[in-house]
Amino acid sequence: MSAACPDCTSRTRCVNHAGDVARRSVDSYVPKALRPEDWEPIASFTRDLAHDLHPKDDRRAVEVMRTLSQVVSWAHRDGLPLDRERIFTPDVIDRYIAVGAAHLSEPSRATRRADLRRFSRSLTRKAPWEPEPPRMRGGYSIVPYTDDEVARLLEVSRQQRTSVQARRLQALLALGLGVGVYPNEAWALTTHDVVVDEGYVCVRIPGEHARTVPVTAPHDEVINQIAATDPGSTILGFVAPQWDRSRLSHLLQRAELPADCPPLRTHRLRATWALAHLRAGVPLNDIMQLAGVTSWKMLGYLAPFAPSTAWSELLPKAVRK
Repeated sequence: MSAACPDCTSRTRCVNHAGDVARRSVDSYVPKALRPEDWEPIASFTRDLAHDLHPKDDRRAVEVMRTLSQVVSWAHRDGLPLDRERIFTPDVIDRYIAVGAAHLSEPSRATRRADLRRFSRSLTRKAPWEPEPPRMRGGYSIVPYTDDEVARLLEVSRQQRTSVQARRLQALLALGLGVGVYPNEAWALTTHDVVVDEGYVCVRIPGEHARTVPVTAPHDEVINQIAATDPGSTILGFVAPQWDRSRLSHLLQRAELPADCPPLRTHRLRATWALAHLRAGVPLNDIMQLAGVTSWKMLGYLAPFAPSTAWSELLPKAVRK
């Protein structure tokens, strides 16, 4: 299912019309896992539920419809009426996870249960759901890669046996370490987004955090080579379905990652990119603009790793006398 908005000329997701695209995705969704005779009686009810959850883009719309269609179909076959206050109760959801979703792996069942509990709280008024507990993220931090870890990641990317895996891994590292993209931005970028401005390779990032980012060396060479040798393609050389929640795993499923290779995390690549700019003396406001952020939160994670100035150098800078 395409992420492009049919009302716009842009080939990328249109933020202004994302809600319209999501609603169309809900209305056009037909589950492949259900027979037509099982889907038809519940289709309108299920779509009404999905619309009430207000998915903000087509990928989330498809995920919502896939999850709702499964639980509603199971409940309908089990004899429950098409009544959200009867289906989306704690007891029914727990029984569905134990019986109706028994074919799923344990992590998948845990994810589906969490999704359905969240959906149920939004969809019902009488069902006995406790308020969702506040999320606690004490101690959460983003740790940039060290210089040695970056060197090892780049070395591993050059040692892949196939050109396809080498390109994918090198492109992922270039977008993370050289451009600092958000993880969800990397998938849609194509060679059409690569531009040269005053002799420097840049990437134009569309969407909610639209901006143009110069590519830090040596990663500009990777991006430039991909644009020159494979025009019109995605920079990653990989197209993932919009509903795929495991895109990174599927991108790297055939990559050869030795035991001593640092675990590859896209948020750590982005943090490493930002820290490199801090170390190079790029002003904080400029880093925030390039990163597509408007708060200091990300930079707060980097504070423990940022360089500090010797007292003898800091004194005259602070006094300015």
